[in-house]
Formats: sequence, structure tokens, C-alpha cells
Amino acid sequence: MNGQLVGDDFEFDHVAFSSNDCNPGTLFIALPGSKTHGAKFATQAMQNGASGLLTDVEPEASNYVLVTDAFEAVKKLGETLVRSYSGKIVVVLGASGKTTLKELARSLAPVRVWSSYGNRNTIISLVTDLFNERESALNAPYWILEFGIHDKKDADDFLQVFNPYAALFTSLGAEHLEFLENVDVAVRTNLKVGMAATKRFALVSDEYSVEDAVLFGSPQTNAWFDISSFTCDGCTLGKLMCHGEEKDVVLPFWGKRSAQSVAGAAAFWVSEGFGLDELPWENLDTINIWGRQQLTRWGDLLIFFDAYNANPESMKEFLEVVSEVPYDKKGLVIGDMLELGEYSHYWHRKLAHWLKKSGIQYLILVGNEVKYTLRELEKVDGHAMYVEWYRDVETARSFFMIPEDIELLGLKGSRRIALEKLIQEVSEVEF
Repeated sequence: MNGQLVGDDFEFDHVAFSSNDCNPGTLFIALPGSKTHGAKFATQAMQNGASGLLTDVEPEASNYVLVTDAFEAVKKLGETLVRSYSGKIVVVLGASGKTTLKELARSLAPVRVWSSYGNRNTIISLVTDLFNERESALNAPYWILEFGIHDKKDADDFLQVFNPYAALFTSLGAEHLEFLENVDVAVRTNLKVGMAATKRFALVSDEYSVEDAVLFGSPQTNAWFDISSFTCDGCTLGKLMCHGEEKDVVLPFWGKRSAQSVAGAAAFWVSEGFGLDELPWENLDTINIWGRQQLTRWGDLLIFFDAYNANPESMKEFLEVVSEVPYDKKGLVIGDMLELGEYSHYWHRKLAHWLKKSGIQYLILVGNEVKYTLRELEKVDGHAMYVEWYRDVETARSFFMIPEDIELLGLKGSRRIALEKLIQEVSEVEF
């Protein structure tokens, strides 16, 4: 990494970029952050047992490696790991649903794979996980990785480290517009990574296309999920159509797009020479991603918690599902969609139009941006609903009451809004 050792030699067998994750044998990689530099936590890292540090500023530590650019050093570590790997790298890209599609591709894998955890989808987190599990990862014939595109330079960074064999695209659209300028930039940045892959699989989109991709998700494609119904216990019933094969499947979650992501994951494995009956369908029951499509009962009330994160694409999908699930009395708690930059007001006004079509009777809005949704609701014709607005989740928590006749309560918003606080005391969901 072209670094300079300061102090004594030290040994380590795993790395961490958070001082809280350090323990004996850890190399703490101190990186510059948006508000402060990780080197400020050097003392805490050493107290937690870190053997030494790698950073690009002088820390308060006796043993460390000083490099010119700590982020570039992490990429060099990633390049070294990838050069040692002889298997196939499958990457998941898109505006929303990436973690779900990644988990589906992992669960349906008919061979051993190594996969990134949860939504750990940055260069830093992926390289950290790969290094810490290098023996397991390097021996797996496939890696299935989620790539989060948060900035225009992310595409170049990912391609500098990884050489994708296949790319699986979820929806393409508005995401991280605070840093990606506009929707077209967000789409092009995702496509730049995907077009470097040998194989491409893409969810059908009316607006954005992926060249030379195997399309999935509609009856006009070779892979799609024919949904017959949503059940009250949170399942989606239907038939999977994939390259001439058919299979009746019960999916342990709700969602049109998630159901079509099953088709995309299956299409990839079929393209690798496996039949539908060779895929381990029973593994779908083990998928449990915190904050994504979680269902829990509180008495007669079903709580549908899908508030790990939110952007326009995922919000629209969530409301489509809520409108079709078989309940008569429905309520929603909607929090701000963040990281949309100058387009935030536009998308929050657009949200009002989607809400009017959702068929709900009860609506709670939480946050500063959804004030624009509240104002737009007054202008939009549609289904009548009771509406309240709270500036933050703590205020909402003080006054929040669930009407007794509501059968389904859905929660959706960006992670920083922390909507889980509203139901921590009344649900069985573990946060």
C-alpha cells in the first residue's frame, strides 16, 4: 500500500473501519468521513484491542501505517483479494430492492456462494468483509455482491477493484440525487458498472433499458412471476415462468417487484446451466432482512414494516402492495425520503398522488419533507383519508394512536427518520 510503518511491527488477522468493531488482532483503518476523520477514534480503537492503525493522518497511536490516501489503500487491498480469486463475481445494481434481489440470488444458489451481508454495499464494507472472511470467500465458486451507487465516482471505484461476470439490475430511477445530480446521472452511473459485465439481467422498465440484457419481470420476457394473490399471512402465491419451465411457488413476503426479483435470480442460475428443480427453493423461508417487508401481529393488527430505507422507486412499490393486500381498513405511517437533493420537494409532492390511489383510510406523515406531501394532498382528488403530520418521530411517538378498526398498518420512510420507534413497544419486531 506504499505506506510508512511508524512504531513497532504488529500483526493482525482482520480489519475494521469502525473503532467499535475493533478487538485484539484488528487493523483499524481510519478513514476520512463526512464530518470527522476516523483517526480521532484511534485511542478508542487501541483500547478495544486493535493491534495498529492504517490511516492518512498522524493518529494518537504508537503503532500505525501512514499512507497518502487511506481510501486508495483500501482499494489496493481489494484489488489484491480479487486477483487471488478465480470464481465468478455477480453484482446487484439499481435504485431499490438491491438487498432483496441479492438475498434471493444467494438463497437460490445451487452451489456454494459468498455474499455480502445485509446492505453492506460500499467499497469499504465489501473489502472489509472479503478480507475478514477471505478463506471462505476465495474458495466459493461465486461471489454475489450488492453495489450501492451513492456518488458518480463510485462506478470507477467499483470497477477498479472488481471485475463483474454478471450484473443483475433491479429498478433504475431516482436514488441519492443529493450527490448524483439527477435521475439520468443515477441511471448512467449504475449502467457504467453493469455494462462491464459479461452477462446482464434487468427488470423490465418503461423508461430505462439495459443493452444486451436478459429481461425479466413481465409476460413478454423469458422469466417472470405470474402472481395469483397476496395472502393475509404475508405470502405471495403464483407461478414462476423461466425459459420454458414452470413452477408453483409460495413466496414468504409481499411485493410485485420482489416477486419479479425471484424471476431474475432464477433466470441467472438457469443461464448457468441449472434447472428450476435444482434450485433450493426451501431456502427462501430463511430470508429475513431487518426493516424490509417485515410482518408482525399485535392483537388483530398486522404491522407491515418496510422502513429500512426509502426512495421514490421503493415507496411506489410499497404503496402498490398496500393497495392490493386483502385488508379493508388500512393505515400508513410515511416518513421523509432523504438524499433526494433539489428534487426532494418534487418527489414528495408526487407521493401525495400515489397515496390518494392507495386506498388507505388513515395516514400519519413524519418529517420535514412530507410537509410538501401534506400540502399536495389538499389539491389531489381521490380516496378520502384521515391525515396527521408530525415534525419528527419523537413528537409522533407522544401523540401517535392507532385507530381500533385499522387491520393493517404499514410503515415506510428513510432510515434516519427511525419509524421503528413508533412500534417498538407494541410489536414483536426485534429492533
